[in-house]
Amino acid sequence: MMDDGHTTPAGQSVFHDLFEPEKAANRLIRAQLMHQLTKILQARFSTQSEAAELLGVSQARISDLYRGKIGQFTVDMLINLLAKAGQQVEVITKAAA
Repeated sequence: MMDDGHTTPAGQSVFHDLFEPEKAANRLIRAQLMHQLTKILQARFSTQSEAAELLGVSQARISDLYRGKIGQFTVDMLINLLAKAGQQVEVITKAAA
């Protein structure tokens, strides 16, 4: 493997290496929401079908979530799914570095 000497700075997402700032921020938020929702559902339900029933989506949709198919989910959709799972989402903004 060739090393080009490039590393992602500490505290910064790899998404910032791959996308323009706006897309990187959106992907990072979606990844965080997906991770949290997956943790909650896996802790609460033994099957994807049970999770799907609670959220009112198909089992295939839960499978996409568990497999990290980030392109299949919007921030709005993830916030709505988290709300259905009994979660409240808080947003914090800060000045860009």
